[in-house]
Amino acid sequence: FLNMDGSFKDPSRESSESFQQQLEALCTRPDLYICIISGLTKDFLQKQFGHLENLTLVAEHGIFVRYAGQPHWKEMCFDDSTAWIQKVTPLMQLFQRCTPGAQLDVRKASVAWYYHECDEQYGTFKTKELVHQLALSTGNLPCEVCQGDKVIEVKSLRVSNGFAVKKLVSDEDKKGNKFNPIMVISDDSTDNSIFKFLPKDRAYMVRVGMGETNARHRFLDWNEAEQYLNIIVDDDPLGMENSSESLLERFQTCMGDGNTAVEDIDLNDVEDDQPEAKIGSQIFPPSPVLDPLGRRQD
Repeated sequence: FLNMDGSFKDPSRESSESFQQQLEALCTRPDLYICIISGLTKDFLQKQFGHLENLTLVAEHGIFVRYAGQPHWKEMCFDDSTAWIQKVTPLMQLFQRCTPGAQLDVRKASVAWYYHECDEQYGTFKTKELVHQLALSTGNLPCEVCQGDKVIEVKSLRVSNGFAVKKLVSDEDKKGNKFNPIMVISDDSTDNSIFKFLPKDRAYMVRVGMGETNARHRFLDWNEAEQYLNIIVDDDPLGMENSSESLLERFQTCMGDGNTAVEDIDLNDVEDDQPEAKIGSQIFPPSPVLDPLGRRQD
């Protein structure tokens, strides 16, 4: 499962040619199930990756899905409690108008406010103000405020990337296609919810980039992530006795620790024993836990 929303800070930005080539090669592997999971719209994902027939696409945190081998999009998670969008959208539009460079993207079950093109200092100031106002406005509404890399998103509590991944894994398990291992590579800090839903005995989470995360491992950027994906592309599945073990061995090698078993964590243990995140062989201390207003909770 790949989530690269952070590299699409501008919703109109296209993925790199090298990444497109990697996806094409990965999708030809009979032993792999590849899925792009995103908070962006299905129209955007269709434009970027629609030509890859063997790729599963999940849009808007699980609202829509296009299964591998199927041409049409389907509604994956239905949420009829989105009246709150009419309340938060005018507030976010106000901040868009008074923040030069800000963009607003209104979706079916979420509203995203991008400030990647804003003045750094002014954009940060307006972001804190917006988060504060949203916290006051949404306290009793069925939605949550999420802060990512240069984006503030308000989304429904009934949909999430975690719910979507759980459903995809469960559906394949019922078909007898048990995923082992399951690997999530994401540059979106809001993907921590996925921890709650993946089977811990066969799931591994990798954060791409710096910032707060509950992932056990970390790639410095997408260049490092693509190096790992290139290793998988170059593997010959027909020449491997155990494809799953090979994928984990490659992963451990990329992490600079080929003798240590790859581990993942339970979100319930984060507050008491938050793990360190690895970049290759380097160890970085865990990030502080913050509340929605950016204050330390510890």
